[in-house]
Amino acid sequence: MRKIGGGGFGEIYEGQDLITREQVALKVESARQPKQVLKMEVAVLKKLQGKEHVCRFIGCGRNDRFNYVVMQLQGKNLAELRRAQPRGAFSLSTTLRLGLQILKAIESIHSVGFLHRDIKP
Repeated sequence: MRKIGGGGFGEIYEGQDLITREQVALKVESARQPKQVLKMEVAVLKKLQGKEHVCRFIGCGRNDRFNYVVMQLQGKNLAELRRAQPRGAFSLSTTLRLGLQILKAIESIHSVGFLHRDIKP
């Protein structure tokens, strides 16, 4: 339906499941790029299913041009939520509560045996 994000290793789109009509997130990477990361992301996402702070895995696949993963569409990202605040900043209380949730999410990743090596401020 529309592009909602992107980075060094792929792009993220909002889409719609043609069977359930559910809004979904679709992350794609070129099948031709030298560094393929989506396969590892799928493995980690599958191991994290059922954990708090983790979106639901719906499916994955590949074709001649793309590797892709389909997952539950989440709400607005933190940057959008922050920009919507007065003065463009979260309160101290919100910042501390977010920090705790982020640490718990990282702890979930560690609990299934993975170490995230690209956490940004």
